[in-house]
Amino acid sequence: MAIKTTVSELAKLPDMNAPVITLNLNLNKLAYDANEQLRVKNILKEIQKEIGPSIDSFVNEVNDLIRQELPYDGITMISDRSGSNVYYLIRTSVDEADYHTDNSIDFLLLLSASPNADYTLLELNRDNSKLYQLQNKRVSPLAVENYPLTVQDALGTELRGGELNFSGRGGQTQYHGHNETSQEKQIDQERYYHVLEDLLKDDPSLREHDFILMGLPQNINLFKKLNKALKLADISIDQSVQSLAPDKIAELVNKKIEDYNNTHSNEAITKVFRDKLFTDLNTIQNMLNSDQVRHLFVASRDEINGHDPESYAKINVMIKQALAQDADVSVVKEQPDMPLVSAVSH
Repeated sequence: MAIKTTVSELAKLPDMNAPVITLNLNLNKLAYDANEQLRVKNILKEIQKEIGPSIDSFVNEVNDLIRQELPYDGITMISDRSGSNVYYLIRTSVDEADYHTDNSIDFLLLLSASPNADYTLLELNRDNSKLYQLQNKRVSPLAVENYPLTVQDALGTELRGGELNFSGRGGQTQYHGHNETSQEKQIDQERYYHVLEDLLKDDPSLREHDFILMGLPQNINLFKKLNKALKLADISIDQSVQSLAPDKIAELVNKKIEDYNNTHSNEAITKVFRDKLFTDLNTIQNMLNSDQVRHLFVASRDEINGHDPESYAKINVMIKQALAQDADVSVVKEQPDMPLVSAVSH
């Protein structure tokens, strides 16, 4: 059975027996496009002809996954020549089906094609909120049991701003007033955000997620100030998204993530780590052998192939080693003055 995995998890597996087959599938097209279905059928025949009968089990796994109608735009399937070890990774876009065989897994290619990380999105308004999930660059509403969509749902009779609140004690009812005040509404908002945090941090399916906050800056800043337990992403959507459909929210969030990742990688090299970078390949390899690399920066495939194609295989091994050691690996684009590989030590 094919195993869903990530690039980092692949790097920790034993080396596959060459050749390694990498097959890219556009699942969207396969669902309706007869030409794409024929293309995949012919590709599988080509793989069988190139590798031989030992790959038949891989072909069966491919067909099984296609029949499952997985909820992804595309996938990349990877197997060795025996077909007994089959893995697949989620892809956000595959133009059309293709495959290639290599002596080992092409980790730089996989990193370049991998989707954004998944996030939980928390829309924050003054008296209501919503949860969404970002998976494979798509946004959809997220249902969580007992989630209070409004401040009224969260506080009930304890709501202060603009409500007639009461409490009973010893058979007597005490009224707290009718008047709506800005201060009372502020208190209600803070208490509402505390309820949200407590609920989300105790949910086993969400407590380890990174949250992207969405809303007016004052709402985001208040939640950040109050938050003690949730893992908040470094980016946020600093505008109201109440009137936006999920696909429009996805456009905003994905653009923000892409911009952040590019800026973060480029600034890390040009500013943060400018005087701490090691750029000699032998030195970097020795650092990896000693598990001393904290962050590895690698140029794009096109840049490496354009400037020093003979180093591609060596750089690919470095990427695998770094990923297996849980080091951060960033593919750096639009930095032509930078070396093809650079590293920062622990």
